[in-house]
Amino acid sequence: MGMAFLTKALGRFNGGSDEVSVSGDAQSNMLVAQGNPGYMETRRRNEGWTVLISAASEALVVAPTTLAHLEVHNNGERLMVVSDLHLWRLIGTGVGVGEHLWVMVTRKAIPDLDALVIYSMSGKASITPTATSEIVTSVDSVVVADGWMPYGLGTAYLAAATPGTGSNIPINGKLVVPPGCSICLAIGSSVNTAAAFHCGITYDLVSATVES
Repeated sequence: MGMAFLTKALGRFNGGSDEVSVSGDAQSNMLVAQGNPGYMETRRRNEGWTVLISAASEALVVAPTTLAHLEVHNNGERLMVVSDLHLWRLIGTGVGVGEHLWVMVTRKAIPDLDALVIYSMSGKASITPTATSEIVTSVDSVVVADGWMPYGLGTAYLAAATPGTGSNIPINGKLVVPPGCSICLAIGSSVNTAAAFHCGITYDLVSATVES
């Protein structure tokens, strides 16, 4: 014999605790509608951050192995949940070029520090990491190939451009960086002569764990 359950929901806006109604369909499936834009609640918690390499890098013309143009290491206890990847071409060459972004998440030691400024997505003061802070950033770090994969639609152009195209690659939480791990980005291009790029990530720090 089944047990009846009473389902309640609490209105959490502005720290409230008022009960609100919950609806179901004819098959007793709970009906949920998102009234606000995606990521609004996560960003309201004030733990959304974004970081971009400050100096443009030369792209790789082969699949990456041991070089990460940007490494962001989780040295804390919360999860880094990635919402977006970013790629921007600062300088282009005078021939046709295609460019893309390689990404991997790997468990590794804390990298050598390159203190990139990490900016808030909700107006908090920016953070400049240290070698022991919750998030440690590194540029052109040495890594071990551990699952590099291309992300996003490649962009292309036919002539020199300064600056050139920028790409935002939605990840929407499909990449998660647990404590003790790094997310590594490498820029790929069909040509790296007279071309330079910036890359970065946007993420949220979430108090949750990864199941073993």
